[in-house]
Formats: sequence, structure tokens, C-alpha cells
Amino acid sequence: MEERKRRSNTEIIYAILKGCVEGSGKTKLMYMARLNYPVFMKYISKLERLNLVYFDGKKYVITEKGEKVLGLLDKYMETYIRLSEIRKELEELL
Repeated sequence: MEERKRRSNTEIIYAILKGCVEGSGKTKLMYMARLNYPVFMKYISKLERLNLVYFDGKKYVITEKGEKVLGLLDKYMETYIRLSEIRKELEELL
């Protein structure tokens, strides 16, 4: 059986911000981020408080500040994935 890895807060925030780029409703964002309603509401409330997203009455939309954070998270996730690949290679050799 494959071991399930617990996602970091960063990975969850990244998924939500990506979903807000073109504007998305709660249900779509919950599915994209793979979260249940209470956990999703905790994260989306935090992102609103940080002025990274806002609710326009129909959907959540990313702010300019949110776009900057998402750009940095893109770079972070690329680096994280590459480091994970290197770690796997090392584990195979050692």
C-alpha cells in the first residue's frame, strides 16, 4: 500500500492560490486543494486576511499581492520537486 504524505501548509496555499487566478467558487477550490469544508474555510479566511484573495460575491479571485506570492511559490515548488528528485536518486545510490 502506498504511503500517503501529509501536505504542507505551503502546498495547500499554493493549490488554493492557483485556483483563484481565474476566479473559482468554494466547491471548485475545495476539490482543487483536496480539502473538506472546515479546513478549506480556515485556509481561505487566512488568505483573505493576508489580502492574497478576495470574494467578489460569486467567486474567489487572487489579488496583486497574491499573484506575487504565487510567483514565489511557483519557484519554491519547482525547487522542492527538484530536491525531492535528487533525494530519491541519493537514496537509491546509498
